[in-house]
Amino acid sequence: MPEEHQIKADSPFWVGDWYVDPTTGRIQRDGEETKLEPKVISVLVCLAQQQGQVVTREQLEDTVWAGMVVGYDSLASTIIKLRKAFGDDSKHPRIIETVPKKGYRLIASASSAEGGYTPAEEISTEETPATEPGAVTSRLVGVAVIVLLAVPGLWLISNITSTDEPTVQTMTTTKPAIVVLPFDNLSNDPDQEYFSDGITADLITDLSRLSGLSVIARNSAFNYKNTDVDVRKLGKELGVTYIIEGSVRKAGNKVRISARLIDAKNSFNLWADRFDGTLENVFAFQDEVTSRIIESLQITLTEKDRGRLAHKYSNSIEAYDLFLHGWQNLWRTSRDGTLQARDYFKRAIELDNEFARAYANLAVTYIHDYLHGWTDESNQALQQAHTWADRAIELNPNLPQVHWVKSYAYIFSREHQASIREIEHAIELDPNYADAYALLATTLNYAGQPDQAELEMRKAMQLNPKHPAQYKVIFGEIFFNQRDYKNAIKNFQQALESNPEIQECRMWLAAALAYDGNIDEAEWQLEQIRTVSSELSLQRIESVIPFKDPLQTQHLVDGLHKAGLTQ
Repeated sequence: MPEEHQIKADSPFWVGDWYVDPTTGRIQRDGEETKLEPKVISVLVCLAQQQGQVVTREQLEDTVWAGMVVGYDSLASTIIKLRKAFGDDSKHPRIIETVPKKGYRLIASASSAEGGYTPAEEISTEETPATEPGAVTSRLVGVAVIVLLAVPGLWLISNITSTDEPTVQTMTTTKPAIVVLPFDNLSNDPDQEYFSDGITADLITDLSRLSGLSVIARNSAFNYKNTDVDVRKLGKELGVTYIIEGSVRKAGNKVRISARLIDAKNSFNLWADRFDGTLENVFAFQDEVTSRIIESLQITLTEKDRGRLAHKYSNSIEAYDLFLHGWQNLWRTSRDGTLQARDYFKRAIELDNEFARAYANLAVTYIHDYLHGWTDESNQALQQAHTWADRAIELNPNLPQVHWVKSYAYIFSREHQASIREIEHAIELDPNYADAYALLATTLNYAGQPDQAELEMRKAMQLNPKHPAQYKVIFGEIFFNQRDYKNAIKNFQQALESNPEIQECRMWLAAALAYDGNIDEAEWQLEQIRTVSSELSLQRIESVIPFKDPLQTQHLVDGLHKAGLTQ
């Protein structure tokens, strides 16, 4: 195609008889106009630039969300919004076609419209508007966010300023600082990804519980998944001295796990080890890696440290494998993902009825049901969550994860002091626990203490420098309750840039925008929620959002009413 006819990201173009202006985010036809958010427009541009060709999910994610951690369903939701805007039907598409297990294809004609908005029939369609996808790489871009499980983190020592975002500085503590990069899945089966991710996550969890070591949180570490890492640059970026990387190859009951410890300052290998054996001995390898790190870095273990290391999550490797499957599905934070996760956790418990983490994560699935309205028996779901969380604590009270879950359940039961007590106990068990500080901030905010919540949230964000989008949502909610609407808006918008699927974030953003006087934008945010959910109502918000003070609830409801939500 001649260069002057190529579709550009900063110039208008046609899709069928729809006029698209990427700079304003609007599409129009016959006097009908719809505004789309930037990521949705970016996906449309990418599809239009390769009109008629299949564009893979990986290509779209790597182009539109480059360098960001995005939710599992982010792209799917974006396609839904495009189809709704164009009035397209996924079963009988005229604009965008889904190519199963591959990606998407723009099947409508696409052509440049730099001459302005003129009738579509005047646009020549003789040219084939497809372009080569050479500029689009196929690298995967990270993992799903909003991990509602135990995620150990790193306390980055820095001055907590009064700016709207925490300042992350280079580590100044004398404790060794380390990051465990996601282990590569070298199995021939890509479906084994859950296993290599689980091995990585458990190593992070074990190491983070050592008082003599600072460990980067899982969210931050997994931001480097499937990327080529310059260890020296990474060390400076995260403020760590040491890096662990490795690989996992699993075939049937046999497994090979390799790991090495690298000095980030000079790229030297301090040690490397390889484990060949059966799945039943995986825990022994994890313990060996932990012991080698302790030995190499000359870490002195306290009695508490020794007690924390003297555990196994399950006596059944089959149960552990099912648990990892469930954990992977729970990250999706979708209804289907939650139901699949629940099934895996229940099957794990059938094999090992003393598997505390499986009970704890099972409890989380019922909290999801309650929070998202995925069941007609909301109160029963919440009670079920408490039951399973209590069982987890009974089985292993020394696991910080189980107290995190119990605290999470207490929030929605509006038992704020009990929630604070549980999450503080989790932090006592694991001082590197970034998500625990985030949950403490959430609870304090709902309990009417937004100023203290802000301090705890800054700790969480410093512990987890590559934090997930949900951290920004919590930070925005805190600013909202401080009546600092501009900073609230900024954080909500940053969260949606990373993960546009957080409908909770759009709700809060709509209220903040309304208080800030931007009613049009607030109304548009509510409309975006309605495109994917019909459950938005003031009544449901009042029943689910667990504020201790009714005046806080009314503050949010009044903002949403200003934004146009009337019932």
